[in-house]
Amino acid sequence: MKRFIKIFGILAIVAIFSVGCDQHPSLQKYYVDSNENAEFLKFDIPMSILGLKSEDTSEEVKQTLKSIKKVNFLAFQLKETNKAEFIVEKQKVKGILKNPKYQELITIGHGKQSYTVKFLGEEDAIDEVIFFGSDEDRGFALVRVLGKNMNPSKIMVLAQELKLNGDDGSMKQIKSFINNLNL
Repeated sequence: MKRFIKIFGILAIVAIFSVGCDQHPSLQKYYVDSNENAEFLKFDIPMSILGLKSEDTSEEVKQTLKSIKKVNFLAFQLKETNKAEFIVEKQKVKGILKNPKYQELITIGHGKQSYTVKFLGEEDAIDEVIFFGSDEDRGFALVRVLGKNMNPSKIMVLAQELKLNGDDGSMKQIKSFINNLNL
């Protein structure tokens, strides 16, 4: 009987840890795993290149900026030589975004292009916004806006006031890629 209780206790502990751990892959792990892959264009975008000057910025925009910690940009540019890898990587991202923890804001599909915006957190206090756009002829882009208690309506106001600093080398690469991707 003692042996049965001991085995049952061990199984119960294993079951609790198995259920408690999130078995779904995460975007964070995907970003980290993609760092070693030369097919990806990767940037952490600092808030300084957003081109908002303190004296020209409303208090609402300043507060919104404070809610954003960083922006991660990851893109896969499709070439003749990497079509199979593109399909695999795109399916990985789609699989990750199917996790119910990512709540959907919008999904748009048009021909060979698709766009998805999802978020983590509460509707009025978002901690992460995920933009995923793909084009079957050009590739895909995955953007994570990480923050704390971000307000979606205030982020839209911020997006309207952004002036990207084109002198930064990273921004030139991002703009070039996005222009080629037409996302």
